[in-house]
Amino acid sequence: MLGCAMGVAALGMAVPWLADLAGRLDYAAVAVALACLGIGFGIAATAASVALLASSPQEEAGGAAAVEEISYELGGAMGVAAIGSLAGVLYRNALPALDLPAPLSARLRDSIGEAAVVSGEIGGPAGAHAMHEATRAFTAALGWSFLAAAITLLLSGLIGHHLIPKNYKPTEPPH
Repeated sequence: MLGCAMGVAALGMAVPWLADLAGRLDYAAVAVALACLGIGFGIAATAASVALLASSPQEEAGGAAAVEEISYELGGAMGVAAIGSLAGVLYRNALPALDLPAPLSARLRDSIGEAAVVSGEIGGPAGAHAMHEATRAFTAALGWSFLAAAITLLLSGLIGHHLIPKNYKPTEPPH
């Protein structure tokens, strides 16, 4: 169950990348991605929680729940940081050299938000071109970052699938 749920979540992470490759990254693709992520993570978190708590002695269930909660929070924070850092690096590398003064070019590479500010300051066709290139680089960076997250989810799902014994019944014996 855990491995399949992680696979559904991985599909949700891969959808933006696939949609961008197809040239159709729209609200429908984002909705499908969010639905897959919600279903996959919801089932995976429940399955992991049940497996952890059911395998813990009853007198240590509180400690096991605390470990589970801190692992969930820490894993989420580290995942967001890793995906965001990767996206930032990929954004900077995907942004082509534009015919701009060095200070403006450096600000443009800072973030997509700063690129919007710089593009507005430049104005006209040059500003529109700078924003177009920044948007293209940002979308590509996020797509590749989501693909990396999808692969990580698939690998963790496979590891979880192989680590949990096939005959494991978390409802026996009950606490």
